Amino acid sequence: MIEAIVFDVDDTIYDQQEPYRRAMKKVFPNFRDEDMNKAYIRFRHHSDVGFPKVMSEDWTIEEMRFHRTNETLKDLGYEEIDLATGTHFQEIYVQELDNITMLDEMKLTLEFLKSKNVPVGVITNGPTEHQLKKVKQLGLYEYVDSDHVIVSQATGFQKPEKEIFELAAKQFSLNPATTIYVGDSYDNDVTGAHNGGWKSMWFNHRGRTLADGVKPVFDIEIDSFEQLFGAVKVLFDLPASKFIVDLNDKTNPILEKGIHIGLKLAAEKLLAKDLPFEEVISLLELPSATIKELENKGYH
Repeated sequence: MIEAIVFDVDDTIYDQQEPYRRAMKKVFPNFRDEDMNKAYIRFRHHSDVGFPKVMSEDWTIEEMRFHRTNETLKDLGYEEIDLATGTHFQEIYVQELDNITMLDEMKLTLEFLKSKNVPVGVITNGPTEHQLKKVKQLGLYEYVDSDHVIVSQATGFQKPEKEIFELAAKQFSLNPATTIYVGDSYDNDVTGAHNGGWKSMWFNHRGRTLADGVKPVFDIEIDSFEQLFGAVKVLFDLPASKFIVDLNDKTNPILEKGIHIGLKLAAEKLLAKDLPFEEVISLLELPSATIKELENKGYH
């Protein structure tokens, strides 16, 4: 049984690719749209690789930020940039991050958890001041107590190290065996939660694939914000259900019901925008049970 939930921040609570995309288009207007998703994934990769060097004081934060931008461009076949360009990009990126907002589906999820009095926490990697600024900007303190927010730089540990999860369990007064961690990074979030003895939900909305030979250790995998709301609602609406997940069992009730709720939510949002009913059915590949529920609510 799951009794508590803890979230990552970047690209989990909000869509981090959007401010990244806007900054890239402003600073590199010739950057190809079709490269954006791959660039964002590489940018996150270089952040994850570089930040431990900041923690160990081998690099400054400025060196890491230039490195991740320059290496991302090189990875995709673009020319290297100079330090001034890298600094300019970071300035524009920070400006765009000042405008981040929580997506509606995440707000629905947190409102639901609040209504159920479910203990909620946050663990995020990154510079303390930078990450806490995001937490405030997103309005997370409306749903999460300030002492239930942990930023890696302030602890000396970082995901996927088990110590940061052990620290969180102690500070948040949570039982790892009945706590689920939600995050988009397999290496940091899923592996980190597993290292700490927590359950995990891999929020794989970027369509990442595991490297050959990597054994999946997540308990649930979802691929959209709608599915996130659905899966969380099922987990805490069925408190007596056993948390048993067989990764090869596609009929798992938590996963199936979560996907169903998420699809219905997504369909209702599209229908509210006056998209034709048949088009929504085709776009989302809605199962007959969901179609019937929508018809019973007056959609046709």
